[in-house]
Amino acid sequence: MTFIKHYLLALLVFNLAACSSMQTVSVESAMKNSPPRGVDYGSLVHVKMLDKSSAKFRVTAINADGLGGTEGFYRYADMASLKVEQEQSKDSDAVAIILGILGAAALIYLVANADSVAVCSPSPCGTP
Repeated sequence: MTFIKHYLLALLVFNLAACSSMQTVSVESAMKNSPPRGVDYGSLVHVKMLDKSSAKFRVTAINADGLGGTEGFYRYADMASLKVEQEQSKDSDAVAIILGILGAAALIYLVANADSVAVCSPSPCGTP
């Protein structure tokens, strides 16, 4: 039973990791090109500031000085790094669903065809 729990947990972690991936955006490029490549209104961004603070927010304001969200406005000059969530294509959704179904089918097959294993010494084993 613990194998099934670990297997399902591994599938869940894999699926969650595959669903969201962050792409690094050059802060220097963002200062030169407004809006930065890949950043648009509503994009989920993760900003690390030079003072070691960080914020994760949806973009509601973009201008030549920085990005803003519900938590406040962050200037490019104060950013150490900027990451934006990549949009997931419909093809990867279909692949994730198919892999999930195949994984569940493989798990059911393994559980259904599992034989009881007995380890005994000395041989031969007696039937329980």
